[in-house]
Amino acid sequence: MGKGLWIGAILVAAMFFWGMSYVLTPDNGDAEFQKMLDAMQQVKSFRGTYVGSTPSSPHVERLWEVDCNQGILHKQSQELQNGANPVETKDDQYLVGSDQKYTRTSDGSWEKTRYTATLYSESWYCGALAQGTVRDLLPDARAMLRSATFGKGDKKTVNGVRCQDWSFSMHSANSGQRGSVCIGLEDHLPYEMITDNGGHYSYTDYNRPLQFDAPDAILQAASSTGGSN
Repeated sequence: MGKGLWIGAILVAAMFFWGMSYVLTPDNGDAEFQKMLDAMQQVKSFRGTYVGSTPSSPHVERLWEVDCNQGILHKQSQELQNGANPVETKDDQYLVGSDQKYTRTSDGSWEKTRYTATLYSESWYCGALAQGTVRDLLPDARAMLRSATFGKGDKKTVNGVRCQDWSFSMHSANSGQRGSVCIGLEDHLPYEMITDNGGHYSYTDYNRPLQFDAPDAILQAASSTGGSN
């Protein structure tokens, strides 16, 4: 083999091993966020909370309880608009299957309605979760992989789970958001996300059967759907 071919072979081998180290190194944020995306696509149930407040926006608290095996999704939100006359709004909903929604009314009873479209139904949400395309509450891992840079932070414990903190900075026409995501060391799932606009997200109970504090009619309706996945 000529000298030029040897040099070429050495360069190809060097590029191959560099590429493998780029993928496998624990310092590589892209690899860790890809693992997070892969792990999130296997999620069938979880609880998530969000708390957000800035001087120029209302204080917001949200709870999501998702169990795709049971075919039920529970959403609660509370918003407090500050000012001379503070205004508080609350919303409490159960989404069941592809077309049922139960909303708590002001007198504490539940009103049942049906979706005219499946968008944002329980079935739609669980389908999007399986595809890794959910952008509501959970980290948008696909968008982060496309247009974010990452920085490795410290290890810490969140909700009883050891996780690795990663900072992220989005660089896209639609988002310049910055923040951090703490990814589980063992399961690669997100346990906390903090954004620079004052938002704090927390996640628990991955792939555990959830107990819902809901009327029997809602639980029976969810049971009859047989789950979304």
